[in-house]
Amino acid sequence: MATNTELLHAGYDAWNRDDLDGWLELLDPDIEIRTAGVFPDLAPVYRGHQRAAKFWRQMREPWQEFHIDVDQMEEDGDCVTAAIRFRARGHSGVDVDMRFGNGIRVRDGVATELVNRRTREEAREALGPKPSRVPSERR
Repeated sequence: MATNTELLHAGYDAWNRDDLDGWLELLDPDIEIRTAGVFPDLAPVYRGHQRAAKFWRQMREPWQEFHIDVDQMEEDGDCVTAAIRFRARGHSGVDVDMRFGNGIRVRDGVATELVNRRTREEAREALGPKPSRVPSERR
């Protein structure tokens, strides 16, 4: 099983290859994606694979070229956060070079939450405290 950091790297690799199906395989069927509000056409929250695919299409649609580089990553329990550099060229020829924070919470080898924020620290804060685990009943 991949580490949480490897899972997040695999997600960026899928985005860089334009591999939607490969990215969806890394996500829990009930994934919750929370956006940063930087791109006005994106909803604040996307839930489930169908909406995750919509997020993907909306995010990629304006760009002729699209690339994500990782500047820094930090794993903390079931979460991993990253400082990323987003570089793209629009269909109109406009170049974009922006830095963001991104983070995921992982359970059973897939991402259950994904957040995008202005910085890695804000992404970690947006993921919130670790969820408490309720012990399973013994038979």
